[in-house]
Amino acid sequence: MIREYVEDYVKFFPDRWSWDLKSSPEQHKIYICTRARRCKGDYYENCDLLPDFYSIERDAGQFGLEHVEWTDFFGLTWIGKKGIFAYVGAPNYKGNLYYYDDNVECDEDGFCVSYDYDAYDNQPPEDTYTRIRIRSIYHWVDTANVVNISYKYLVNNHLFKDTYIELVYEDGDKLTVYSEYEELIRGLMKHGKENLVKKVFDSMNEHFIKLRDSDREDERKFFPGKTAEEMFLDEMTAD
Repeated sequence: MIREYVEDYVKFFPDRWSWDLKSSPEQHKIYICTRARRCKGDYYENCDLLPDFYSIERDAGQFGLEHVEWTDFFGLTWIGKKGIFAYVGAPNYKGNLYYYDDNVECDEDGFCVSYDYDAYDNQPPEDTYTRIRIRSIYHWVDTANVVNISYKYLVNNHLFKDTYIELVYEDGDKLTVYSEYEELIRGLMKHGKENLVKKVFDSMNEHFIKLRDSDREDERKFFPGKTAEEMFLDEMTAD
């Protein structure tokens, strides 16, 4: 059974380049005076006029280079690296979803396109899946068939950073959800998994107490001042 559908995922593109301005106060000052805000556009768009790196990338390819520094005619130095991780985007205009299956020949990362479901009119069924948002990407997670759960954390970091919830299914499948838990907890409650939610809350409260009682001030400041039940269930009741 498919445990998760996603509208997008991150993939490594070995032939694409990333470009960054070499960091220094002088370089920043030159950039502001030359390339920053030099084209028209809405306030939320990047209106900077960046160099056209296409010919530089082609030239680097002739010599087998994967890391270059290039200076434009304003004296700005750009650092280019070949090979990037980026979102692949929707597979088609219908917004069909992806799913992972290591037993089926899909792309090299194991992701296949589902033509049964899409992100708009035909989403995965709510009696099995819960839609959650992780880092701006929607996931449809099977919350109806979870049989065990665990919440993992690091104390020496701010609240919920580097934490995750691991879902376990009867057939041994495991699925990891990061950082944003409210929608996941709602889905588990909807599908009658109150005992699993309680297990998560017990681990979260343990985490919170360790933050509260830490010897380090920078850790104590992340203590939320409430229990996990108050943090999540009270908000659900208020909604």
